[in-house]
Amino acid sequence: MELTKKLLEIQTILRTVESTDPGQDKKVSPLQLPSIVVIGSQSSGKSSVLEAIVGQEFLPKGTNMVTRRPIELTLVNTPDSDEEYGEFPQLGLDRIRDFKQIQRTLHDLNMSVPESECVSDKPVELRIYSPHVPDLRLVDLPGYIQVVNRKQPPVLRQKIRDLCEGYLKQPNIILAVCAADVDLANSEALKASRRNDPLGMRTIGVITKVDMAEPDMAVHMLTQNEYPLHLGYIGVVCKPVREKAGKSSHEIVLSEAQYFQRHAEFRQPEVQVGVGTLRRKLVRVLEDSMRRSMSTLVDAVRSELEETKYQIKVQYNDERVSPESYMAESLDTLKQRFKAFQQQFGKPQLRSEVQKWLESRVMDVCAELYWSDPEIKQLSNQWDEDDDAFWDHRLSQASALLTKSGVGRWTTQMVVNLLMDSVASMVDGEPFAHHPETRNAVLNFSHEILRSKYHSTVDQVENTIKPFKYEVEVEPHEWKKALRRSSSLIDNEMRLCRQSLAEIRSSTPKKQLQQAMQFVRSAEKSGVDPVGQASDNDAVAPADEFGYAQFSPRLVRRAQQALMIQDRLTILHMRRKALNSSACASMDNKRFCPEVFLDVVAEKLAYNAVLFINFELLHDFFFQFPRELDSNLYYGKTLEQTREFACQNPRVGKQLALLERRAKLELVMGRLRELVRQQTAAEEQATPLRSVRRGGPGFRPFNEF
Repeated sequence: MELTKKLLEIQTILRTVESTDPGQDKKVSPLQLPSIVVIGSQSSGKSSVLEAIVGQEFLPKGTNMVTRRPIELTLVNTPDSDEEYGEFPQLGLDRIRDFKQIQRTLHDLNMSVPESECVSDKPVELRIYSPHVPDLRLVDLPGYIQVVNRKQPPVLRQKIRDLCEGYLKQPNIILAVCAADVDLANSEALKASRRNDPLGMRTIGVITKVDMAEPDMAVHMLTQNEYPLHLGYIGVVCKPVREKAGKSSHEIVLSEAQYFQRHAEFRQPEVQVGVGTLRRKLVRVLEDSMRRSMSTLVDAVRSELEETKYQIKVQYNDERVSPESYMAESLDTLKQRFKAFQQQFGKPQLRSEVQKWLESRVMDVCAELYWSDPEIKQLSNQWDEDDDAFWDHRLSQASALLTKSGVGRWTTQMVVNLLMDSVASMVDGEPFAHHPETRNAVLNFSHEILRSKYHSTVDQVENTIKPFKYEVEVEPHEWKKALRRSSSLIDNEMRLCRQSLAEIRSSTPKKQLQQAMQFVRSAEKSGVDPVGQASDNDAVAPADEFGYAQFSPRLVRRAQQALMIQDRLTILHMRRKALNSSACASMDNKRFCPEVFLDVVAEKLAYNAVLFINFELLHDFFFQFPRELDSNLYYGKTLEQTREFACQNPRVGKQLALLERRAKLELVMGRLRELVRQQTAAEEQATPLRSVRRGGPGFRPFNEF
């Protein structure tokens, strides 16, 4: 009994360790110890036998097929406790003391298999702890059927047979259950056992419902030699028996023991009857089988352990990792990236980004109010003092358009977008590419930090730039710097215009483009829409009333774009010359140099905006981010959550599985060594004059490990 208990504990560990051989049948793995496989036809009494062994009603009942999945049942004797309970390790259900609840759970798990399939090879693992059960491991399989009903698939009989065949292979012990009211020649259980155990060396026959046959006929079934089994047959009566008391018509209710004691035929030495006898037989046979299998198990565990160590060495160079260390390392990687970004993105970088945005706004304002105005040529070439009022008004209008266009909102939103893009780039690479939920969590709390400071930052920026909406004072040194910057901006605009014009010319034949441009000029002078006069065909059509060939709409649009860019280049050339003139060297002529003045305004807006964005938004974000990272993703995480996070990375998950597998195999190997030592010592003590046989069945000397 003690050996069986320890080996069942080892078996529980080995159940979580799969063989590395991909072609190995998982039902009969080399890492598995023998189990007692219970087979029989439907209504043969399989469930009643198992419940009699356990002493509790816990198996699902029903008229239809209720056992649709293998039930791998482990019985654990607990002599030091009076508590009886069951556990479903796969479901995480522990200490279920109500066996009716166990019955309902088993029923639900079996009914989860659809009727179209009827059976599934996915086992249900159940452990029962009780001081009244022996240490056993049994497998209850779906019962064989004779006839398939109209709701069941035609292949059901074969599916049940194939499922059972997988469990009946060596070294498992077969418990063939047959009803006494059915001829043994028709027993599906005996037929299946004969296919897998032709000599009957590992099959125990159980005859149920013995009370349904006459005692002498029942004894004949238990002792017959037509279907011999080395381990014999045992008769059981799992339900109370009603018999007449003598010659009277009065009935009495007998227990199994009373029934067998009442009939002398069952008291013959060669007749084995009773659930108690069956229990003892199962315990003895299972222990003997496990003892004989220990040598094979030791070899299999050693082989699997060596193979696992080899894989760890080859694939990971014996690198140590744990779910906790992987999570900590991943978060440290993100913190280092964030720290590097924080060092690179300070106040100067922030000001540069805001300045770029405001300079683009300056160009937009100039294009809208100045460069599109035909009077800009007079402003560029010569001006009259009578025009001062007009251009002063235009400059005020431009300044207002720049300062009152929501600078606070736009600059703050630009910085928020820049920060969110930077955080996204940090979590887009390794290792967070394997952790989409964690990536989203980082983005979410980053967004929350920025959102909480967004409105206050916008208000602060708008308040600080409010004076510039009414008056802007310009210092000489500010004007000189703005003159250089605005000249550079116009040069950049001219470069972009030349690039766009070159792209149009390179994608369109030169002659066609020139003709189309002339056509557009002529049509515009005549007040005619050139696109409306274009031909639907891409080819050039005959000349129209204006003397020009008609062109396709696509070509006309390209010609319009080319003309617009040429006109813009002409204006930019004039403005560039104006900025180089002596007039723009003095800030007193700001009305005639709007690009320079607006650049001064943009510089002042950028300086003040950055001052409060940096204080209100950036500092708080840099302070809160690493703390939110620890709070949301590290602290308070359970071991299960940490392991789930690590296993999301396929490489790390495989490495952790191998490390866990190695630890379990080493634990099993240590326990097996201890069992072998105990066996060796016990045998030496029992036979002190006989030397221990090397390589004997069931054990191996310690020095061979």
